[in-house]
Order: sequence, then structure tokens, then C-alpha cells
Amino acid sequence: MTLRVVAYNVRYAGLDEGSIAWERRRDRVADVLAGLEPDVIALQECWHGQLDDLRARTPHEWVAFPDENGSHTPVGFDPERFERVDATAFGIAPDGELGVVAWDAAFPRVATRVTLRDRETQATFPVVSLHLDHRGSEARLEGARLVRDRLPDGPAVVAGDCNCTPDAPPYAAFTESLSDSRRAAGETVGPRATYVGFGGRAHDEDSPADRRRLDYVFTRGFETRRYAVHAGGADGDDEPAGRPSDHRPVAADLAATD
Repeated sequence: MTLRVVAYNVRYAGLDEGSIAWERRRDRVADVLAGLEPDVIALQECWHGQLDDLRARTPHEWVAFPDENGSHTPVGFDPERFERVDATAFGIAPDGELGVVAWDAAFPRVATRVTLRDRETQATFPVVSLHLDHRGSEARLEGARLVRDRLPDGPAVVAGDCNCTPDAPPYAAFTESLSDSRRAAGETVGPRATYVGFGGRAHDEDSPADRRRLDYVFTRGFETRRYAVHAGGADGDDEPAGRPSDHRPVAADLAATD
């Protein structure tokens, strides 16, 4: 079994105006996803209305558990390739409680877990889409431990925006039992940084040059054959005006080993 997993923070609608407003970006986001041809997608910063926009523009089946504000970490998959076995959402908080601002986090955080079965091979594995807190260092570390420890035995994929660099404790917590697809890949393509901003034009950007690796695909029971970070818009343009989001999508080509 081989598959391509894409993690993509698409940035919340309603934050920005002009050329970087969601209404101006949504077609570009969908075009980038189409070009990547993912089997599985883990999205972050995706309100429910944004997910409706992407449902209309992608062939994937989507799983989401909206809270009072809307979906935050939906998972999409190719319905011809996979069937959904089960799905759930849990809070990134003690005991997985939903709607809780846990530890030193700024907001309640939620992870979406979908168990998929390959229709041809019958292989089954969970995919978790997560977005760790941007402010609380304790919340990021405890959240990483929580997500890691809630995985069942066997092959698994955890994908999303961890709001930390590879030298930080949350990354170490994940890689105690999971593999970082970038470091494990037989082939690596594209730039290293996954957060790039909008050149200082977004309402909450401190700097036009803040570039970091924050987005990951962690795996267990898979070999990573290729890892790629997609730079720029659908046409490859990496100028701020052409970016569909302030994050670049990460794509990992995986082959099952178990």
C-alpha cells in the first residue's frame, strides 16, 4: 500500500482583507491541492464555511466535527481508494475533553482522528489532523504527548501544524515513537520552511521574513519514499501576493511496512 498524505494550514477566513482574504485565496488553495493529488489531507485553520468551499472544489470525502465556531482540523480522503472505518474528535486537553483551554494555551484545541481502510489491501490505519497551540509551550508539549499516547497500536499517521521547530520538546515527544517523514524520506524536494507568512501584510504578522518549519507528517509503520514542501501558488510563484496561505503544504509519499 502506498499513499500521499498532505498537511496544510489554510489560514482562517475573516482574518485578512484584499488579495489575501479567503474569498480571494480559496480557489488557489483548491488548485494547489489538486496539483498535489493527495490520497489523504489533514487541514488546519479551517472554519466550517471554508470546508464547504473546499468540499465543492475537491473530489475528497471530508470528515469534520464542528464546534460552536466551525471545523478546525478536518481530514479528507479519496473515497474510491479508502473507506472510513470510524472517526472521532478529541480535545487537546487532559482526558481529551473538548472545548477546554488547557494548560497555558490561548484557545481550545481539537484533533480529528479518522480510521481508514484501503479498499484493495484491506490495510487499516488512523490519520490524526492536529493544530497545537501557538502561544503555550506547555500546551504544545502536553498536547503532543496526548496525541501520541492516544494512537492505537500499528501503523498510524499524525499530520498538521505543531507550532514548533524540530529542536523543540513537542517534536521530541512525537519522535519518541513516530518517524518524521522529512528526516526519513528517501527523496526530499522543496524548501525547508513551511510557515512563510504573507510578507508582513496579514493583520497579525510581526515580520515579513519569519520563516520556520512548523508543519509535519509523522508516521509509524510506513516508509517515507518522498517528502515535498510545495512553494508558492498553483503556478509555483513564491511571492507573497501569490501564496494561497501563510503556510506551505507538506506532502509525504508513504509505503506501508507492517
